[in-house]
Amino acid sequence: MANATVNELRKKSDAAADNLHRQLAGMEPYLERADAPGEWTTREVLCHLLFEPGWSPSALLKTFAERNLPVVEISPGTTNVTPEREKMTLAQLAGALDEQRRELFAYLEGLPESDLHRKGRIPLFKQFMGTDEIPIPMFVGAMFDYHWNDHAGQIAKIRAAVGLPAAA
Repeated sequence: MANATVNELRKKSDAAADNLHRQLAGMEPYLERADAPGEWTTREVLCHLLFEPGWSPSALLKTFAERNLPVVEISPGTTNVTPEREKMTLAQLAGALDEQRRELFAYLEGLPESDLHRKGRIPLFKQFMGTDEIPIPMFVGAMFDYHWNDHAGQIAKIRAAVGLPAAA
């Protein structure tokens, strides 16, 4: 039941995923490298984008409501690297991100337009969006347009630090 809003979110998501995958090209040998001391490694960035183990974007969005909004706490400085994720290859980490994105859009495409207005209360968003009452499209847009693109930029810095050319 895809609609114009979901189609627009998919375009932004596709662009962010393309950007991230371009930055990841050739980065397998540099999963444990950062661009500077104290900065996140490529693996840490990818694990951060995956959120905590078992996180499901559709499960989160199912909690969004018309009233009695759920509070969604986001810890921006958490890398979520686990022993299992420490063993994952670049392809496996990227594949896990792609799977989360597929799950998210399968859920969104099944929603009627009216359900897209459901909200969650996300305290972290208040500081840069001016509100903590975030509707589903705003959350999904921020997740890809801001979050994924921002961290793709971080991986671009790692690319430069290890001597790889800028991603095309």
